Amino acid sequence: TDVDPKTTISLDTQVSAGGTNFSQGQRQLIAMARALLRRSSIIVLDEATSSIDFDTDAKIQATIREEFNDSLLLTVAHRLKTVIDYDRLIVLDKGEIAEFDTPLNLIQKEDGIFKNMCLKSGTFAELEAAARAKADKDLAAQ
Repeated sequence: TDVDPKTTISLDTQVSAGGTNFSQGQRQLIAMARALLRRSSIIVLDEATSSIDFDTDAKIQATIREEFNDSLLLTVAHRLKTVIDYDRLIVLDKGEIAEFDTPLNLIQKEDGIFKNMCLKSGTFAELEAAARAKADKDLAAQ
């Protein structure tokens, strides 16, 4: 693949105040790299990949699952696929906790907010399969 030298970041790259010479996506990647290097036990991701293309997002999600396996991960996400294999999900409604459970339990809950979100996403079958795979993996690990 061709790499655009204007978008390449190296250790020698000058950083403007507040990182304004980087795109939002580049700043998100740099923040993620810092968290990886610090090996933090608690990671807070607030729309961490919202400004990143889907291919890069998939790579980041795989890295999160591999490298932060022993960390407490608090994630605010708009992509349901991002959190469907997490241990527990909190669903907020008007700033209040409306649902809290495993993804599989939430996706199977009749009239549930999370289930409705999954249905509206157009990828319900894929999300349900991922939630089931996570539950099966957890059961096998016990």
